[in-house]
Amino acid sequence: MGIETLYDLPLAGSRRLPERLAERYDGDLVFQSAGNRPYVIGNFVTTVDGVASYGIPGKSGGGVVSGFNKDDQFIMALLRVCADAVMIGSGTLHGDSGHVRTPEFIYPELREEFRAFRSGLGKPPHPLNVVLTRSGRIDLHEATFHTEDLSTAIMTTHAGAERLERAHGAALGHTTVRSVGETDVAPGTVLDVLAEEFGAGLVLHEGGPHAFGEFLAAGVIDEVFLTLAPQVAGRRNDRSRPSLAGETMFLPETAPRLRLLSLKRGADHLFLRYRLKS
Repeated sequence: MGIETLYDLPLAGSRRLPERLAERYDGDLVFQSAGNRPYVIGNFVTTVDGVASYGIPGKSGGGVVSGFNKDDQFIMALLRVCADAVMIGSGTLHGDSGHVRTPEFIYPELREEFRAFRSGLGKPPHPLNVVLTRSGRIDLHEATFHTEDLSTAIMTTHAGAERLERAHGAALGHTTVRSVGETDVAPGTVLDVLAEEFGAGLVLHEGGPHAFGEFLAAGVIDEVFLTLAPQVAGRRNDRSRPSLAGETMFLPETAPRLRLLSLKRGADHLFLRYRLKS
């Protein structure tokens, strides 16, 4: 059946998807500008009851939540194709071990189309992969740091950068390590580094929930692509099975408000696109 568009708000923009990608997505995909910082989009899948991760070792990734749905995987790949950088927290890196944040990793069927599109946009074969960590405890044996044509960066604290240097030294190789704060990995500073040092204009945030909640609270998330998977996970507490905002809590007066930009479906899955309201 594929992806079917149920609602699309017309958006101004210059990006036009190649014909085969547009046909698979059932529409175009354009993004706005955030002005003086990168435009940041989030991509999550949750169950009907709002669970973004089962929190089970080996089964904590979004694929388990979506049922490894092919339409969800295609949309994830398409967002990676458009992005200059894909950002994750260290918990997501280690919790979904072996996953590499490139378009063809999640959807290899369209590898050539993805690469041709990025080449036409003047982008390298893969988006920069960015890992956020306060502690600097990173397993550099992860495939992310050993994938051809994939540039990687670790954003950490002063202590985290020192720990990485002591533990790994020359083994860091082509991975860029940047200290972005004394005790915290501040979202605004991370985005400043990505813009100024890496020229990132569009950043894709793939979580996890804790890291994404901090970016939400900082007011630097512009859009959310949310897949609603047709299952119920249940939970005993928020920590074991978090929502997409993790441990971040908002008051009714400060809760982020969203505007629906697009609604698509693929069989029993729903694919929603929201813009955060100012």
